[in-house]
Order: sequence, then structure tokens, then C-alpha cells
Amino acid sequence: MPQTYLRVGNADAPVRLLAFHHAGGSASSFLPIAQIVQMECESLLFELAGRDEGEREFRSPDFTAAVERFAADFRAAVDRPTVIIAHSMGAILAHQLVSSLAPRQREAIRVVVVSSARSPRSAERLATMPTVPFGTRTRESVRDDLRRYGGCPPELFDDSELVAHFVDVLGHDLHLADTYAPTGGQPIGIPYQVWYGTEDEALTAEDMRSWDDESSDGVTFHGFPGGHFYLFERPEAPTVLRRLVAEIVAET
Repeated sequence: MPQTYLRVGNADAPVRLLAFHHAGGSASSFLPIAQIVQMECESLLFELAGRDEGEREFRSPDFTAAVERFAADFRAAVDRPTVIIAHSMGAILAHQLVSSLAPRQREAIRVVVVSSARSPRSAERLATMPTVPFGTRTRESVRDDLRRYGGCPPELFDDSELVAHFVDVLGHDLHLADTYAPTGGQPIGIPYQVWYGTEDEALTAEDMRSWDDESSDGVTFHGFPGGHFYLFERPEAPTVLRRLVAEIVAET
């Protein structure tokens, strides 16, 4: 089975950053951000299987299985003050993993940053529960999503084989969102921050608003210039993240 994360930075650092990428993305999406904070903390960049052809047999068949695949490594990683950042679909994966922790271990998590992400309530409402990938979505509709959401260089669409690969990866990842099954439970006593691009046309305020229901320790909302992939395309949010990590390091 392929490793579930990419490790960046000093393993002896007093703080850990755990990152979860978007549908169709990979751990490398977070590499530039991990490198920005590598002097302050160690980063574990979690990655869904199926980025490479040889990993296809390890793909998770649904959302619950994807969470289970990460669970042991995630629990082992929360052994010191921890910051979590998760983008788009990665946010519901991260939230489910945080929810699964024992209360004592949750105390190590200082903040959860969810970026460009529908709330669990919104994600559950949209989950259609197909039995297989591309059961309700078509390859054409997923190709349209690649264009609509952005985050891909325009020249990608000139290469039919590359487009087919990314459609396949995105379609299987979106199947995880389509089979989202929350475990429920009480709001989590961890501060949450909801970050979003002010020009993001893929999300509505309603999609994000009910993140308020998920934390009993306060939820703050922070808009940044840019669209759905503002986090990777502009410097403002990574700068705020580095400041946030530095503050937590200073407290340890």
C-alpha cells in the first residue's frame, strides 16, 4: 500500500502541520506552503491513493474507506501541538479524522483551517451516494469541472492523454465526496478557521456558513483575494498561515 503522506521539514520540530489536498490534487499541492513554514514546524502532507497508475488498486471505494485509510497515520501524527489545514474536499476528510480522535488527543490540535470548503452539512446534502465512480457523474461533466474550478494550466487541455488522466483522478476523488457519510456527534472543542477566496464562484456563503455548527470553541471566517485556488495562487493566505504557526510555536 502506498504511503499516505509526504513528510517535509524537521521531524523534531515542536509543532506539526497536517495538510489535506483537494479533489484531483495531490500532496505536492501543499509543498510550497510546507516549505514556507519548514523552519517552524514539520509538515505531513496527506495524499489520496490513485495519483499514479500503479496505485489504482489502492483507491478507496468510498468516503468512509478513505478516512479509514488515513486514520492510523493521522492519529500517530497528532503527538504534539498540531495545526491542520485542508482545502476543498480535503476539509471534510480532515474534519472526520479530527472527529474520530479521543478527547484527550484532540487537545493537541490548536486550530483547524478549512479552505474553500463546503461545510459537513452542505456536503451531506449534496452527497448522491452512487455505487461506483462515474455512476452519476460523466467523464464529460468531470472534464467541465476541471475547467470550471480552475487550478489547471490552460495548456493541460491541449494534451488529451493528460486530460484523461486528470479526469480519471478527479472523478474518483469526487466519488468520495459523493459518498460522504458523517459520523455525527457533538461540536468539537477546537477553534476552526474558515478561509475562502472572495472571487470563488464554486462556493456560496450558505455552503460555508454552517461550519459554525462544527466547533464549540469558535469559528472565524477569513476571505482572501482570489478564486477557489487562492491558497496556492496568491501569497496572502500562506503568509497568514506562517504567522499562525509561528504564534503556536512561540506558545510551546
